Amino acid sequence: MTPRRWRVLAVVSIAAVLAGSLAPGATAGGLPAGVDKFLHAAGYAMIALSLAGAQRAETGRTLVSIVLATALLGVGIEVVQPLVGRTASLLDAVANLLGATAGAFGWWVRTN
Repeated sequence: MTPRRWRVLAVVSIAAVLAGSLAPGATAGGLPAGVDKFLHAAGYAMIALSLAGAQRAETGRTLVSIVLATALLGVGIEVVQPLVGRTASLLDAVANLLGATAGAFGWWVRTN
């Protein structure tokens, strides 16, 4: 995939996570226990993977930066959620970090 397509995928991934995370009143209440954490991890893995692809990340330092930036996006969203009637969750933030790590690791495996 070209860097341009990776960038488009990154924008789409971030937009999807933002929409799902900041929709007023939307909750994971109807999901079985733990499924929402899986969805958090999957969304942030996709963000980190697409950012790594867009950057053609080649070094561990770049991948760590992508993981940290992606996780900080997640923390920012968790902080804002109470403003739209949602509940912030430390476990969600941890799932975001683990997902971002998995996405960056996926890129590393793909390129090495």
